[in-house]
Amino acid sequence: MIAYRDPLGTVSPRIKVQIKHRVDIPVTVQEVRQLMGLLQKDGDVGIVVSSGGFSTDAKATARGAHVHVELIDLDRLITLWQEFYSKLTDEDKSLLPLMPLYFYSPSV
Repeated sequence: MIAYRDPLGTVSPRIKVQIKHRVDIPVTVQEVRQLMGLLQKDGDVGIVVSSGGFSTDAKATARGAHVHVELIDLDRLITLWQEFYSKLTDEDKSLLPLMPLYFYSPSV
């Protein structure tokens, strides 16, 4: 997936996203490097979203990269969704609806 801030993709950052939905199979260092190879223009940002997490080498490579690469695991994706949910349009909210749950906590 490629996202731009403007219709022609001329304004930085240009965001290139890879999404990996694999249960218990972490993203490898090779997959992170493949995305890094696509970040050709100055200001490009790479994001890898993985439901299976990331290998230790993949994390180290992203941290030490000369380009901006964000790794988002399932827990962080859910945290980001919760954090920005109120700013989404109703159409976007319908893609992954959330319902608040409240718990009674008596004073101790």
